[in-house]
Amino acid sequence: MPLQNNGAKVRLQQLLFPIAFFNLLLVASIGLLLRSVPFLPHFPLDYKNLLHGHSHFAFGGWVLPVLLALLMKMFPALRDRIAYRHWRNIAALVLVSAYGMLLSFPVQGYKAVSISFSTLSIAATFYLAIVCWKAAKGMTHTTSLRFVKWGLLYASLSAIGPFATGPLIAMGKSGSPIYFDAIYFYLHFQYNGFFTFAVIGLLYQLMEQQGTAANGRKAFWLLNGACLPTYALSVLWSEPSIAFNLVGAMGGLLQVAGVVYLLKDWSAAKALRKSALLKWVLSAFVLKNVLQLFSALPAVALLAYHSRNFVIAYLHLVLLGFISLFVFSQVFKSSQLGRYGVGLFLFSFFTTELLLVLNASPGLLGLTVPYYAQLLLGFSVFFPVGVALMVAGLGKKQYFEQVEPGEIKLPSGWHRVRTEI
Repeated sequence: MPLQNNGAKVRLQQLLFPIAFFNLLLVASIGLLLRSVPFLPHFPLDYKNLLHGHSHFAFGGWVLPVLLALLMKMFPALRDRIAYRHWRNIAALVLVSAYGMLLSFPVQGYKAVSISFSTLSIAATFYLAIVCWKAAKGMTHTTSLRFVKWGLLYASLSAIGPFATGPLIAMGKSGSPIYFDAIYFYLHFQYNGFFTFAVIGLLYQLMEQQGTAANGRKAFWLLNGACLPTYALSVLWSEPSIAFNLVGAMGGLLQVAGVVYLLKDWSAAKALRKSALLKWVLSAFVLKNVLQLFSALPAVALLAYHSRNFVIAYLHLVLLGFISLFVFSQVFKSSQLGRYGVGLFLFSFFTTELLLVLNASPGLLGLTVPYYAQLLLGFSVFFPVGVALMVAGLGKKQYFEQVEPGEIKLPSGWHRVRTEI
């Protein structure tokens, strides 16, 4: 089948960026509201339900659509092999499910409506994985494409977690260790599988264009081999057999080795090393993997379990410090207003992460943070303000190529593909 609707694909790709950033503004605003709850004695919504809505919308409203947009933009050969109707359907499923979760979780928590929308979000990732794996057949399997394909596979695998919770509840095991392990299964393969592999795939696509991906296969196989065993680190909170610590440690060592090879490729990419944001992205990624390795130690695992702030800080490190900063590095290359917004976002990220960690470790450091809740709320204000500036700074020239209608402009080295699925 000849290529069709190329212009429509580009327009969809272009549209997803402002939608995703507007959703990020909603995520940041809800996060600020959550940190305001202690000062609102008559707050009408259940805090836990609002928190669920916030986290699910962060995944479905921000991460999924913006990664979809970047995938379409940075992998044009893959984009062109997939029919427009599939991209349109996936985008619609992602956004409908995201707004459904945003509206239903704060009102009812985990009930029929919210579960239906979260299931729809999982269906969208299945859909994306199927069409991308099918379209990738016959393409040259570069390191970047391998990371994207396996990231989508891990997104599909993560669905086992939420699908298992229903039967576990029916068996009377709600709130049991195995119930929480199912939830952590989903989170692990979303954060450390899908999200991480997608961003590394996009990063390797940049490095391949610079001709600096000589260690890509080694980095891929080490990080891929680590993804399954590092799930053992997510169940250490229940103090299982020491074998889980050993398996998790093995996975952690494989990850660190993979990061070393990735950094070798990065160090050879002179043009990319000029980006200060990408340096922060790599720093967050290195810290993430080092923390995971240390969490294999029983004492560290228990410390994280007994202090929820450590877990929140880690999740924010991945979602904000690694994933979001990578997105910003690709979007705001010439928008001064957008750069101011990124600066405020970074300021809020660093200060709130520091507060979370300091407040979680008074026994270790002998420190207490006076006016902790007030400071956390005050510094969190800069999240939505920064994102609002980014939204205002979005412009066509900042995040996509200008093309003639019906014509796709491919990077050098790519050959036009004349087939779709």
